[in-house]
Amino acid sequence: MNGRELADRIGNIDGYMVQQAERLPDYGARRRRKWAMGIASCAAVFVLAVGSFTAGAVVFAKEMSAEPEMVTLEEIGLTLLLPDTWKENYSVEVGEMEGGYLYTFYDNTIHGQGGEWTESGALFFIGTYGDTPMTEAEMDAAHHHAYAYEYLFSTRTTNYIMVCVSDMQYDPGDPDMSSHYEMMVQGISDIRFVLDNVL
Repeated sequence: MNGRELADRIGNIDGYMVQQAERLPDYGARRRRKWAMGIASCAAVFVLAVGSFTAGAVVFAKEMSAEPEMVTLEEIGLTLLLPDTWKENYSVEVGEMEGGYLYTFYDNTIHGQGGEWTESGALFFIGTYGDTPMTEAEMDAAHHHAYAYEYLFSTRTTNYIMVCVSDMQYDPGDPDMSSHYEMMVQGISDIRFVLDNVL
């Protein structure tokens, strides 16, 4: 093989190698793309995490700042936490009951609104009974109430009861009045009681 043949062969090899090199994948570019995509993914996860945390914090703050609807019966040291649906839909009047206090809760879209049913709209009554603590059985044995009542609890000085309403308190011929009253009645089971002075 002479020099010319060797040069041609080297030239052919060089051309062949260039063609092969052109067909080889660019591993450096792939690595850079993969690295850029990893950074973009991390950034997206970070943005989502921060956004979710911020949204959660805002919702939690709103929930924490929302005051529950409540009414305090100062004479008997009892606070009632009422359903949110009751807000601006009820009124309370205080009277006396066997030496204690009796609170009447009304649907204020009925009570005091004039007309035939203006004295109606009573939802329930809360009161205290006796001056010594009793169990529910002891209270039943000591005094046969002429009305349906629910024994709530006792303290060292008295017993708390909720008296149910048994007579018609709204116009059954008025669908708006009856549905509103029924909505209020359904919320009674959601009421929570807090004693101001337990001891």
